[in-house]
Amino acid sequence: IDIRVAIMPTQHGESCVIRILPKDRGLLVVEKLGFSEPDEAKLRRLLKLPHGMVVITGPTGSGKTTTLATILSILNEPSRKILTIEDPVEYELPGVNQSQIKPAIGLTFATALRSFVRQDPDVIMVGEIRDSETAHVAVHAALTGHLVLTTLHTETAAAAVPRLLDLGVEGYLLRSVLRGVIAQRLVRQLCERCKAARPLATADFAEDPRLAALGFKADEIIQEPCGCERCGGTGYRGRLGVFELLELSNELRELVGERTDGLKIDTMAIRSGMTTMLDDGVAKCRAGLTSPAEILRVATVR
Repeated sequence: IDIRVAIMPTQHGESCVIRILPKDRGLLVVEKLGFSEPDEAKLRRLLKLPHGMVVITGPTGSGKTTTLATILSILNEPSRKILTIEDPVEYELPGVNQSQIKPAIGLTFATALRSFVRQDPDVIMVGEIRDSETAHVAVHAALTGHLVLTTLHTETAAAAVPRLLDLGVEGYLLRSVLRGVIAQRLVRQLCERCKAARPLATADFAEDPRLAALGFKADEIIQEPCGCERCGGTGYRGRLGVFELLELSNELRELVGERTDGLKIDTMAIRSGMTTMLDDGVAKCRAGLTSPAEILRVATVR
């Protein structure tokens, strides 16, 4: 297990956040991430592309690193050369050339990327696009025949397009290289031992009108947390991802320009069949994997 600790001085002491990361590579399989069957099929289709850019978005702690490591484990074959630049290296993958940034000696995401293109890679993974320089180098690496995987901090999958444009990437270049965007969040998984089924009552909808917006009906059966010794009384044990996967079709590419509106891309993608993060979360609620309260905690009702 890896433990990452971040400490911040506050007025009355120190605030400490501890992130616990199991290093068992047996966890790095797509089936354990929580993708729906259609989204998993889209993901595997994207990973068969010889070049282009695939972006994973979400806030800090939303599981982007684990998703990236899982994708790399799928791509990791003896015939394929993979280079990564990360901050820090969290999952060590045998057969993958992994590097860690060291700003003190000038080793940044952008400088590493420039060196990578002279190393004859097939796949390049950039831990995060933080600035204009890294964005430009990553896009040009994708243009020159590499499959580039990276992450961004945006709220939705469609919002990645205006964010990259805001970082200075030209619209015509982005239209050429961007293949897909995965937005994700982590929700707590209901404890299998103590979760209990109950019908939704009218009082539930009066207390939280968002339940109706999620598509739930009165008397619909949901699972709710109860709490037992195994889950420490919380009712939850483990976490799983909720996703939306935006695959850029030719129609969606036409919307990518210098003044791209993420909302228009979002609307057209949903019309074309994209499952939103909210829809994916509701499906997981109905499957008894998590609770409506968890979905409402991480996803916005559109």
